Amino acid sequence: MISSLDLIDGRGPGFPRPREANFFDTQTHTQNLAARNLEAEALAGSTRRQNLEAEALATIAPPVADAYNNIGAIYLNKGDLENALLHYQQALLIFTRVLGSDHPLVAHSYNNMANVYMSQGRHEEALVQHEKALEIRTRVFGSEHSDIAQSYANIGNLLDDMGKPEEALVQLKKALEVFVAVFGHEHLDVAAVYNSIGIVYRKKGDLENALLQHHRALEIRTRVFGSEHPDVAASHVNIGTVYKDQGKYEEALVEMKKGLDVLVAVHGPDHVKVATSSLNIGAVYGQKGDLENALLQFKKALEVFLAVYGQEHTSVAHSYNNMGNVYRSLGKAKEAREMFTKTYSIFLKVLGPDHPHTQQAKSQM
Repeated sequence: MISSLDLIDGRGPGFPRPREANFFDTQTHTQNLAARNLEAEALAGSTRRQNLEAEALATIAPPVADAYNNIGAIYLNKGDLENALLHYQQALLIFTRVLGSDHPLVAHSYNNMANVYMSQGRHEEALVQHEKALEIRTRVFGSEHSDIAQSYANIGNLLDDMGKPEEALVQLKKALEVFVAVFGHEHLDVAAVYNSIGIVYRKKGDLENALLQHHRALEIRTRVFGSEHPDVAASHVNIGTVYKDQGKYEEALVEMKKGLDVLVAVHGPDHVKVATSSLNIGAVYGQKGDLENALLQFKKALEVFLAVYGQEHTSVAHSYNNMGNVYRSLGKAKEAREMFTKTYSIFLKVLGPDHPHTQQAKSQM
């Protein structure tokens, strides 16, 4: 930058400066000092303003990010996975900008995004998000913290959905160990892991161990909640599912109807958990060969799902699919094809063409 003296002098190198240059030198030096002081004050003012803006952002932004998370959860429950993902991504962006990359709320956002990817059948991407969450939580909390255990449980449940039961059990047992260390044996998070382990054992065909885990979960949940709670109902349904796999259909129906009774008492008859329970009971009737009662349960479930979710939801698709299987067993090919076509259309729109549910539905048409 050219100085003021050079401009006032107006002469190039080698020319002697006139005497009045001393006066101009002093004046310009004073002006420069004043300019630098003004610049420093302006810089300090800018820094203060930036600090105030940062403080304001730190105050305002987290509630905004929480709002994005909450809206994302609503979209997820509605089955609108694209909008759910969009809102979770916005929450992650805000939390990362304001709180930095190593913060529990950032880990929570990764976890939320993983849930959407999991629902979309994008299991590898979901696993990446859960592993990012686990890395952050480990750096922040160390190895023995309930959030660490939750990450292990999330990864275990995902690996189970990916058809990797042995790897799933490794992660779930890690989760169980940490939860017990943090909370003791009589805690709901411990019960939740027993429940997940029971589901894995059932898929492996180890029905005795599955039943043992689900009974452990039921005992804890009943002691904590009493008999009328949705988690207690879920344990009854899971025990009933194992009995169904063992071919003990009457025992299965007893447990599942216990679960249904609890859910109706807690939520009323028009709740999606009641509808899901009806699907499970219908499946038992179907395996018993009682196709009329199976169809009745599936229709009850469908009615509730349509009222709550509308036409375009995976639970609606599952209901159509189950009804299609019953119609096919009854020899009603036209009705079966109609149900399978509706199933495929919903899965295609909601999950995309590459999801296993979509491909299976297409093969049934």
